[in-house]
Amino acid sequence: ARPHLPGSRARARQVRLLYIRVMASSCAPAATARLAATLPARTRTFARGLATRNDRRGGARPNRPGAARVPLVFATSTDPKAAAESVDGDIIANNAASLDGKLRTLVVGVADERGDELLAHRNRDPGVLFRHQRWVDAYKLPGQYITITDVDSGKQITKPISVSPYHARSTAPNSDVSVIEILLDSGSDDGDENFFAAAQPPARLKVSPVRGGGFENPLFPEYNLKRAIEHGHSIVCIAGGTRGVGPLRSVMNWPDISSHAGTHPVTLFYLHAGDMETAGQSAAYVQEWDDWREAGAKVVPCYGEFFDDGVFQMQAAIAGSANGGGKFETVLGKDPSKVTVLMAGVSGEESKAVLNIFSALQKVPKEQILIVSEFALKKGK
Repeated sequence: ARPHLPGSRARARQVRLLYIRVMASSCAPAATARLAATLPARTRTFARGLATRNDRRGGARPNRPGAARVPLVFATSTDPKAAAESVDGDIIANNAASLDGKLRTLVVGVADERGDELLAHRNRDPGVLFRHQRWVDAYKLPGQYITITDVDSGKQITKPISVSPYHARSTAPNSDVSVIEILLDSGSDDGDENFFAAAQPPARLKVSPVRGGGFENPLFPEYNLKRAIEHGHSIVCIAGGTRGVGPLRSVMNWPDISSHAGTHPVTLFYLHAGDMETAGQSAAYVQEWDDWREAGAKVVPCYGEFFDDGVFQMQAAIAGSANGGGKFETVLGKDPSKVTVLMAGVSGEESKAVLNIFSALQKVPKEQILIVSEFALKKGK
């Protein structure tokens, strides 16, 4: 059975607790205590009891031998409310996203009526295209995600949108269709993802509303990507393979980041970019890397296994001895307190290593390490 849709408050709490676990696993006990002191009373109690992981509302259970693992739950369109909110969509195209063709970009057209208003009567608020709410208006930040369901088979996946909000809006003023893209792996261990990776037009879809808050710190909502840009931070993006580069492509193509890269260091580390021998044949969006570099960003593909080669390549780039292009030689700039790190698709052990590099060694404040809400992109197991 599909997992049930929890309330929004419960989902937000799950994100906070997940973030606590990741951070606490890389912190000294004293640091964990300081982190707990900043939290609301209910969450603080949980943080102080991380050793037992006892969520009294029925979430994660103690991680003891023999204990059943309780998966986090996420919204699916099998829930009546979510299904009612879904809109019609179609597959417009299925394009190769990697040179070997194994990664696919699914181009989805979403029915998004303009209504009777003319362009001259648009809303003055730049965040809302028309006075009436449209589907695309909810897509505001890179890292947000959707659930798509094939009408005929019922197969379903939840994935981050891999084009920027600006790109998704570019089709809207003169059309009743908004166009978005998602990145898929045709060789994944998820049968539903493989189904969509092979799907061709004109497949009929149901598309959920856009969800999530993009890249954020669940414990400190004031720390997010927009704040980092406004405060002139260096931006470091860590993409853990296919699952990570999808949402981070929407970051790299976002005009706000393209403009920022002209005046501040912006770096993309692409972990698991393939074998050194194939030089990126299995990596996603290789054709766009030069565009990102021309905008001023540094792109560092980390070939091979993360703990064999990736860590070294990442540290070499930070030290200034790796050529990733871009306008700036440095990755972090002069002040580590003005660095924001975005992570997506990075496994638990890899997250610990990344946190050690940037927080423990480079002194980047932990609250400025942001994640995409990945619990929402996983199926219960």
